[in-house]
Amino acid sequence: MSITRLDQIKEKNIQSVKDLTKLGVNPFPVKTNRTHTNTECLEKDGLKVAVAGRLMSWRGHGKILFADLVDQTGKIQLVFKADEIDEKSLENLRFIDRGDFLQASGETFTTKAGERSVLVKKYVLLVKAILPLPSQWHGLKDVEERYRKRYLDMILNPEVTSRLETRSKLITNMREFLDKRGFLEVETPTLQPVYGGGFAKPFSTHHNALGADFYLRISDEMYLKRLIVGGMEKVYEITKVFRNEGIDFDHNPEFTMFEAQIAYEDYEYGMDIIEEITEYAVKKSAGKTKLKYKDFELEWSRPWKRYRLVEAVKEYTGIDPLEWKTLAQAKKETLKIKMKEEKKAELNKMHTIGEVMAFAFEEGVEEKLIQPTIIYDYPIEVSPLAKKCKDERFTQRFEQFAAGSELGNNYTELNDPIDLKRRFIEEKKREKAGFDEAHQTDYDYLTAMEHGFPPTCGIAIGIDRLVMMITNADNLKEIIPFPTLKPEKAVGQKEKYDYRSNKVVAILSNKLSVGLASNALGHLAFASGHRAEDSWMGREVYLDAKGKSHAGIGRYPFVVLEASEKEIGKLVVEARDLPDVSMADYPQEMFDTGHDDDLNKEISKAKDMTYHAVVLTGPTDIINKLTQGLKLYGKKG
Repeated sequence: MSITRLDQIKEKNIQSVKDLTKLGVNPFPVKTNRTHTNTECLEKDGLKVAVAGRLMSWRGHGKILFADLVDQTGKIQLVFKADEIDEKSLENLRFIDRGDFLQASGETFTTKAGERSVLVKKYVLLVKAILPLPSQWHGLKDVEERYRKRYLDMILNPEVTSRLETRSKLITNMREFLDKRGFLEVETPTLQPVYGGGFAKPFSTHHNALGADFYLRISDEMYLKRLIVGGMEKVYEITKVFRNEGIDFDHNPEFTMFEAQIAYEDYEYGMDIIEEITEYAVKKSAGKTKLKYKDFELEWSRPWKRYRLVEAVKEYTGIDPLEWKTLAQAKKETLKIKMKEEKKAELNKMHTIGEVMAFAFEEGVEEKLIQPTIIYDYPIEVSPLAKKCKDERFTQRFEQFAAGSELGNNYTELNDPIDLKRRFIEEKKREKAGFDEAHQTDYDYLTAMEHGFPPTCGIAIGIDRLVMMITNADNLKEIIPFPTLKPEKAVGQKEKYDYRSNKVVAILSNKLSVGLASNALGHLAFASGHRAEDSWMGREVYLDAKGKSHAGIGRYPFVVLEASEKEIGKLVVEARDLPDVSMADYPQEMFDTGHDDDLNKEISKAKDMTYHAVVLTGPTDIINKLTQGLKLYGKKG
């Protein structure tokens, strides 16, 4: 087995631990004596301080060294002068590297370059890191690795920590708002014998001692309502819920939900308080209510736009659901909305006009709701737990949307147990008709309702999506500390795969000479192979008839296509937001510069970049859609 550069660094650092121990230096002391944070040190010169944090750089040589020390509050420069610290401490600096934790004592001053710093008199090594940090430029670039090693992501990308801090503030500020209004925070079961409170597939598990199957909650709603039956009037919970569904930019199987139940109120109160909670929490967490998200400026202050669901469908599609007399007419009109073939098949399964109304909204309206908006009065067929409106085709249910995504499902709670039982029966029919996410019949909850459930409003906010929007994150993985990922393959475990399931495609500009095209393809193939998972790069060693070995043969097809620079630029933009697609691009700057620092400067200045090539790696169906219509490189006609 060959020794890698990483192995060599690890061995060197382990040896440093041994050498330091022999010299009487503990590389892992128990505590520190920090007196100031880094930010406090920036206040003025002449402060006598003891700071602690991680070393992020070493500079200088000879009798003076500079280092950047980082703690949670920020960065401070440390200055080590040979005539300011004792000889033994000066000698032991050779054991300290970027990534180690250090405590430094000294006095604040301002350098000739104008940077406030700490002139170090003494230092203590707090932790000798065994593994090095990735470098800034060659470091943590692979998206999947960033999420698996979130701790490194936080160290190298300060905006990650900033988003997580905003997330924490948002939750704290929501609690503050609710506590001031007399709400009581409660806890409900994560393991539930019957899942309910939403339309979703659950995760299931088995309790050995009880000999029973349980489900991870898809919602805590049904238990919050039991507390209302028990006499509480304003209860809420901010908790994890779990839904066994796909992963994309705004879905994660494990996510954080705020839900509340308020006795003696209805959904009109709910609409008002949802706007109030959101505005309050966003303003206190982000400092303002108008915030950039992708290409939009979202205004979170009240009042928001409000539409009845059927009004929204008519407004955004020109189709008036209130004119539908038959199911056939409803389906025919809805097919005027542009949709994918699989959605047409889903529409075909529906057996009520109300379901088609909700479907028409989802396909024709939802993604167009950019500013925070409330949609209310949902059809009864898709609202099994909501109270009816005067027009009994609809319910007192509303959802809030922003940037084309739903942020919460809310309604005046159905408290008529006779009607509820009838709705559960209808849900069973939907389940038998092929609707996998139908609401389950919870007989224990039905019994609770029969004991008397006062008029109540239920409200909810998806915390993760809201945080994503107010921090301008590309996807949920950016704002969830540890997002759900496919487990890494165990050592020695052979993975079954279908070579048709994934694909690698290189797209080269049709304006490049053969030499430049070959150069770009070589760079990109190397970059893509370096970042690919083991499962992509076949690890088997094949023997030929002479017994010679052949290793590193890729498992999936590698296709080379050609396109215009404009088409390549469009592909780069589209692929960047797809979580399942890995991308390596080749801009003009790669031809113009040959050194990392120069390249970094050129790319950081570029606004409208010209791309000459790109390599896309991912599921075959997604790659095929992205590259549809492009021809093979060099093929004539």
